[in-house]
Amino acid sequence: MLRERGINCITTQEAGNIGRSDDYQLAYATSQNRALVTFNRKHFLALATLWGATGRPHAGLILSKQLRVPEMLRQLLRLVTRHKKESLTNQVLWLQNYKDAPLA
Repeated sequence: MLRERGINCITTQEAGNIGRSDDYQLAYATSQNRALVTFNRKHFLALATLWGATGRPHAGLILSKQLRVPEMLRQLLRLVTRHKKESLTNQVLWLQNYKDAPLA
């Protein structure tokens, strides 16, 4: 659904990364210059903190609680709209902050 709206994205499955470690997932996303979206908030927040403390950059992290697909899509579109002209490098964003954000 994101691709249908012009968003360049890839799933973990499409990347062949199912079962890989969190560190690997974030490193892979960074190597592709892609922000990573995850429901695994606790582990990835800790990982982003560790990477920041050691000077290791990442391409961005979007943390979310589990949402129904239509709501997740709306919030991701709001996030992308708001940040489309800026780098997400080393940013940790909470998807729920975009629940009521305007789309335009």
